[in-house]
Amino acid sequence: MYTLISFSAAVAIVPLVIALCKKQGWYDTINVRKIHSGSIPRLGSIGFVPVFLIASSIYLKNLEGEALIEYLPLVGAGTLVFILGIIDDFYDLSAVVKLIGQCIASIVPIIFGFQIECVGPLNLSILSPVITFFWFLGIINAFNLIDGVDALCGSLSFSVLLVLGIVYTIGGSDYNILFFILGGGVAGFLVYNKPKAKIFMGDGGAQFLGFIIAVAPLFKPKPDAIAYNLFPMTLVVASIPMMDTIAAMWRRKREGRSFFSPDKMHLHHKLMNMGYTTKSILFFLLIIQAGICGISLAAVVWIEGLRGFVVLCGVFAAMIVFFTIIHYTSHSVARMKAKDQQQT
Repeated sequence: MYTLISFSAAVAIVPLVIALCKKQGWYDTINVRKIHSGSIPRLGSIGFVPVFLIASSIYLKNLEGEALIEYLPLVGAGTLVFILGIIDDFYDLSAVVKLIGQCIASIVPIIFGFQIECVGPLNLSILSPVITFFWFLGIINAFNLIDGVDALCGSLSFSVLLVLGIVYTIGGSDYNILFFILGGGVAGFLVYNKPKAKIFMGDGGAQFLGFIIAVAPLFKPKPDAIAYNLFPMTLVVASIPMMDTIAAMWRRKREGRSFFSPDKMHLHHKLMNMGYTTKSILFFLLIIQAGICGISLAAVVWIEGLRGFVVLCGVFAAMIVFFTIIHYTSHSVARMKAKDQQQT
């Protein structure tokens, strides 16, 4: 019921947001990283983030008081990420201000006990708070940076939330509904964000989705067999945006540029250089994401334990190979194009 309400609310609210944005002239800015043209309304996240915060709080309150109390710090931290993202959509906040806000939001869950305690058989021990902190920062920014093609960030987020909801359902956790609620809202938003998009979610929505996905594996399902590979699974199903961000950081360090400087060398840009259209990029990456999610779900639920961990490591390694192939193929195509231009 909550999922249907969230979906219906997003479907109903987003057109109102589109109309408001057009009336006020609140359009997405165009910079070196963006590939769209024309005036596209932003702030689509208003159609699903507030609905999720309200619906999830009501669900947990009806469930048991302690669950809501445990959840409230996450609501506060997630709201901070969302609001800062909305402000950034309007005023283009400096990288330092955004990073400070993200750091605060990342520390809050850690203070209240939401930490990565182990990665499969590896116990993180005293490193847990540090690794958890950088996990939050990485995933928040990863989903923001991957939001460069119509419906890509929303579709990837929906698939991750669906997998998490299924795993938590099988694990007998009452938190499973949270992921279905947010997934329903994102699905409602995607009705208007699919190519050619009528509205974008904006930084507020992309960063909020990253935050929720980052905190997702830190809820503990009841069976230890499922909890064993929960974090590695989340790492794998979020590997497309995460590896794209790692590649961007490495690229900017190599070139001596700021980590926050935009460019046109993200995964979707490379695929466009190779001749893919925005629709084919979305289709191609979602096919890969579906395979990742299916194998990861099987590794956690059916294979389990150390064998499941090995399978997840194999998928992660395959994604590294995939990104490497795309990188060198894109560079080869770019060199060929440059050579042809010189000859003409």
